[in-house]
Amino acid sequence: MSTGLRRPALVLVPLLGLLSILLAPAQAATKITSYKLLWADDFNGKKGALPNPKVWSPELGGLNSNGELQFYTKDPKNLALDGSGHLLITANRIADRSLTAVSNDPAIERMLTACSACQFTSARIKTAKKLSFQYGRIEIRMKTPSGEGTWPAFWMLGKDLLKGIPWPDSGEIDIIEQKGSMPATVFGTIHGPNLPGGAGGGYGSTYTAPASLTTAFHTYAIEWKKNQLEFYVDDNMYFSVAANDGSSGTWVYNQPFFMILNLAMGGEFTDELDPAMNQAQMSIDYIRFYSINGVGKVFKN
Repeated sequence: MSTGLRRPALVLVPLLGLLSILLAPAQAATKITSYKLLWADDFNGKKGALPNPKVWSPELGGLNSNGELQFYTKDPKNLALDGSGHLLITANRIADRSLTAVSNDPAIERMLTACSACQFTSARIKTAKKLSFQYGRIEIRMKTPSGEGTWPAFWMLGKDLLKGIPWPDSGEIDIIEQKGSMPATVFGTIHGPNLPGGAGGGYGSTYTAPASLTTAFHTYAIEWKKNQLEFYVDDNMYFSVAANDGSSGTWVYNQPFFMILNLAMGGEFTDELDPAMNQAQMSIDYIRFYSINGVGKVFKN
């Protein structure tokens, strides 16, 4: 008799479990994130050509607000497609540490007259007044340069800057920065108002790979949602920041932002330039922008 009483209990347990699964499948299902490609630059084009002028504008001169030692140009020696689907940004030495020109080229003389501290030429491009982006996944695949003192960066500035709101109140998102002296480490940072570091201070984190990131192509990305940013290297999320974090300052990252891509040399962020280095190069395979679960937009200015 005791055996007969126990058997129904043994049967009821799996049946109830099965019913709960059938009646509530949404609770058991894993949430799926969907991505849709909205914009991309694969840097296809003729060897030696500038990147698409409908998207990118070169910035020129000694833009050295952080103590960098480069002069930006749009010369193909510094900024050009390679004809095989890559954009090359190349820094070339024009002066030694004593600021003596490495040649008597008149063009170099003019650059050193305009920027007496410059030791290299390089390139910096931006999408300002052409394209801006809001929310979604922004991803770049590139090979960063080697050499102590190099400072490659892919970053964004808030569109409010173009309306006259000064930095850092207009916001900055650094998707990737790297120091040449730390080739296995990536820095992801936000800059904005009321951060603990004060005006110009940043809040971020780092990712350190098992080996140097300068020997091969890697992907660097952010996933950007309203009131939240996540930073990735090769799909490894290493930093997340939200509007309600105590250290994120006043949240200014819900507006459209435009992209900037450059190779700086020396400066406050990185270490001193290797005096024996004559050239450094970053190679960009593509930049892509995806919506996340239908959220994300490209603005044409």
